[in-house]
Amino acid sequence: MFTNIIPLSDQLKKYITCFTVSHPGETFPLRYTAFPNLGTCLALFNHTSISIQPNEVTFTRDETHGPEIIVLGRLTQPTLITFNNPVNEISINFTPSGINFFFELPFLEIAAQSHQLLNESKWSRFASQLFSIPLEKRIKCLEEFLLLNLSVHKGDPLERIYNSTSKVDKLTVKELAASACMSERNFLRYFKKYVGCTPSLFKKIIRFRNVLDAQYSKNTNAYHRFLITEDYYDSSHFRKEFVQFTGCALRSFTKGTFLPGNGSSVFKLM
Repeated sequence: MFTNIIPLSDQLKKYITCFTVSHPGETFPLRYTAFPNLGTCLALFNHTSISIQPNEVTFTRDETHGPEIIVLGRLTQPTLITFNNPVNEISINFTPSGINFFFELPFLEIAAQSHQLLNESKWSRFASQLFSIPLEKRIKCLEEFLLLNLSVHKGDPLERIYNSTSKVDKLTVKELAASACMSERNFLRYFKKYVGCTPSLFKKIIRFRNVLDAQYSKNTNAYHRFLITEDYYDSSHFRKEFVQFTGCALRSFTKGTFLPGNGSSVFKLM
């Protein structure tokens, strides 16, 4: 269903983990649950009807629909994704605060909800241009557009928050604020503005993703035997957060239920 492509530009690699291009190859309808993830996603669609409900998004091929763009906010709960049939999609998977470097508005204003359509004329015009050119030229065209819209934020609050996201699971808020040369109050305000959630919630997501992705990479089929790391107080603590972020009990997970997605692991509904 998906192919991940690493940006060629070194400038873009700092803010974008990969592009995801859809292709046929699955049985439809395809339904899976997207888990809270470290990065954020902006997806461009063509000839696709998009239905948005709380914690649920459905995509249906529709030749009467022109290009549309959906942007995922900070997922804090599992979100059901349904593809009723193959669609024409290219997604941009950003680092935790990377999307802010390509827009004038901060992430929290662009994506106040967990998922919403992007209403931005410049990007809409580009989407129309992108889907009018041959498939093999689209990634190059996308990179050129992103480079033209990349803003430099030398030493300002955005760059300081960007640098802090790699330390959230290692430092306290007081230490993070000090390293960003901000008061704790300002650090918390800017962090939520550019990352889309509080540092404490983001730390929980990091902890969850670290365990989930580490187990996914291992040659094991039993997910109810997750290795509890020192980041969790005990197994009860881990299980509580696991259910919060997945909506499922540990014993329901097996390796075969996972589907590689847009730079992360997602739970495929059987």
